[in-house]
Amino acid sequence: MSTEDYLRRKKALTIIAGFKCREGIILCADTQETIGVSKRSIPKLVFEPAGRPHEGPALAVAFCGAGENGAFIDNLVESAWDDGKHGTTIDEVCEKIKKNIKSTYKDFGSIYQRGYCPTANLIYGVKMQNECRLFSASGPIVNKIREYDSFGVGQYMADFLAGRMYDNHLNLRQCAILAAYILFQAKEHVDGCGGESHIAVLRENGVSGLANRRNIEDWTELLRLSDRELGNVLIDAGDVGVESTEFLKRHRDLIALIDSLRTNKAAELYRGTKIHAAFIGSKTEDLDFFGLPLPSSS
Repeated sequence: MSTEDYLRRKKALTIIAGFKCREGIILCADTQETIGVSKRSIPKLVFEPAGRPHEGPALAVAFCGAGENGAFIDNLVESAWDDGKHGTTIDEVCEKIKKNIKSTYKDFGSIYQRGYCPTANLIYGVKMQNECRLFSASGPIVNKIREYDSFGVGQYMADFLAGRMYDNHLNLRQCAILAAYILFQAKEHVDGCGGESHIAVLRENGVSGLANRRNIEDWTELLRLSDRELGNVLIDAGDVGVESTEFLKRHRDLIALIDSLRTNKAAELYRGTKIHAAFIGSKTEDLDFFGLPLPSSS
């Protein structure tokens, strides 16, 4: 087997993405790792500190990674957090993480033979002092992201959909829906993407954390049902032989159908939220759109 064939079989396939909006940052990832013909489910999205909901001006960071060496990605993220968490300002935190990523590659590069040092792609968000910043790291090269970025075998799908649907006026909820839609499409159509959808929320003001899995599943199901129906709108929009009155009639019915789906799904989501709230010892009305606890001040 050639080195090229070995590396191709070893490559871990995935989809990760991050989006910046005026309220904060959304990061997302699938959980399927494919190496050769083997598949396993593994979290690729890490929220620090401790993966629990985070409130206030103190530091919180979310990382997601893609690459051919999971152990190296874990080491890279852990080391970056260990350095970054000691920063006292957001500028200092961002600089510490950036320097740590570069130094990690320098250290590993001195251990591995030339050309064999593993590489990784990271997307990470930093929240501190009521400000959020989004970054991507391709190997040791770190860049600040002002809109969105993605990595993995599903990158082309993510960039295509984000290019059509992302706009800087989207709010945090809308960016989360876009993230869920991109993960859904990548898992449906890109070989190597699959498993659960994980989404992290970093708010400039308010509670940050990992979105509740049930909430993400419900958004995704609603998007799946609506996406299938909305294809008919595109077909009819291009068919100028359909009279305007007929076009409007058909798609008023379609909008009514989608609204009915939304109403039913909202009821299901509310029931699921009640169960989640009881599990974490909270009230349903104390949880937000993402299944995170509302700020204690409210």
